[in-house]
Amino acid sequence: MSDIGAMPEEPTGDEFERDTAFPEQDAPEEAVRRTVTAKGVAVAGARTVAGLVGIGIAAATIAAAVIIPFPTLGATPTGITITPVPTAQQLVCAGSVLRLADDSGAGATTVSALGSPELRSASSDGQVSTDSVETSDASTGGTSSAPTIVSTPPTDASATESALVSGAQSQLVEEGDFVGLAAADCAVPGGDSWLAGGSTAVGRTTLLSLTNPSEVAATVNLEIFGEDGPVVAPGTSGIIVPANGQRVLSLAGFQPDIQSPVVHVTSTGGQVSATLQEAIVRSLVPGGVDIVASAPALTTSAVIPGVLVTDLDAVQALRKGGDPQFDDVETAVRVFAPGEGSVAITVSVRPEDGADTGTSFTLDIDAGRVTDVPIQQLATGSYTVSVTSESPLVASARVTSAVGERTDFAWFASSPPLTVPAQFTAAPGPNPSLHLANPTTDDAQVVVAARNGLSRTVTVPAGASALVELEPGTTYSLTGYTALFAAVTLADDGMIAGYGVHPPGVGAGPILVYPQG
Repeated sequence: MSDIGAMPEEPTGDEFERDTAFPEQDAPEEAVRRTVTAKGVAVAGARTVAGLVGIGIAAATIAAAVIIPFPTLGATPTGITITPVPTAQQLVCAGSVLRLADDSGAGATTVSALGSPELRSASSDGQVSTDSVETSDASTGGTSSAPTIVSTPPTDASATESALVSGAQSQLVEEGDFVGLAAADCAVPGGDSWLAGGSTAVGRTTLLSLTNPSEVAATVNLEIFGEDGPVVAPGTSGIIVPANGQRVLSLAGFQPDIQSPVVHVTSTGGQVSATLQEAIVRSLVPGGVDIVASAPALTTSAVIPGVLVTDLDAVQALRKGGDPQFDDVETAVRVFAPGEGSVAITVSVRPEDGADTGTSFTLDIDAGRVTDVPIQQLATGSYTVSVTSESPLVASARVTSAVGERTDFAWFASSPPLTVPAQFTAAPGPNPSLHLANPTTDDAQVVVAARNGLSRTVTVPAGASALVELEPGTTYSLTGYTALFAAVTLADDGMIAGYGVHPPGVGAGPILVYPQG
């Protein structure tokens, strides 16, 4: 595995072929390809983890030959475009991987940090500052292990656009029960977010991190849902997150043995950045660690680019013994729609290389309950997964990577649509790749430009996807599209992680205002 702490040097040559911001892609080895069948999409047996939904012939309509296209963007009412005075842009980076207990294993309710992440950030105007939050439940305030606030100062008042800022972190952990690769982008704080990931079942630890970068305290309320519906527990409302501080809460403290949690976070006063961190241990054997990013809002069309299946045979081998502890190693899509009654959803899985081995199926889920939909026997490769419904929902995908008995996993939250130029940073880590999904009916000529000035144009076919290899720790801009979904992944030697690419924060560009009446 490459040294994730190394910062690449900027290229000095002028020729594109020598551009280190876009590594030359070697000829890929022949991929393991297996057509997804109705049987392979989901087989729910007696050992299936609670909350998983088996997709049988009677429960779903399989359309392996006709893939449901990405949701397209329809016409919108006429509005007035207003360009506000540019303001400072601010992001929050998650900070180090955390654990309950200290180095000696004592203090089971005490949160402590495991080292520090490698962080890279940049601004389009070159001015960027990074500051650790001052207070933290993990006693990391003011250190490199604490969540980091990345900001860029406001541009001149006469300017028409704000500077773009981005950042991303990664951390390779190999300490005791914590072994795995965790990566996350630095996110815009907000007052309403959804987290779909994690578990509080035996051997699974899930922590909720709430970071407030503002100068006023935030009051946070939580709604927690599981496979059995809403979780009613004390302590979920009126949580005070101090200004420039972090609160860390164990989901098991609200209710243990939730196989499939979804958390709704709302705040008043200061805005917060919310993440989940899950760690898995199976019979004293580490099973991986990951940071789960939040989705800013419910949607009727969730798109998840870059869902990696790194070695199907190795993952399937983990389940040969029938040990129920390995039921959660298979690829699955977690879906939650608030409300009551039955909700019809359509799940589409499309190979990013354009092969015809994808699948689409429809099924009904119970609103108000979290559903994990297993997707079995996907060939080794990368996919774009979309979940559509007439009811607003949140969705994410879980994948497992394995080399022998060494395993890791990653949660991929749905990515928000990009409709204006954006900027992102490739976290320092192994083999970073950019995954682009085009939901429109026209081919997109996407320009991926590194901060060193070198760029390349990538054709993303209509309703399809494309992949671009990146250089670790490098910041890129994205232009040349009308609508796009994007994500970054890192994977190597049984380790896997990823995160979505987000649009600029509010105030970083024009705002469309709709008149009353």
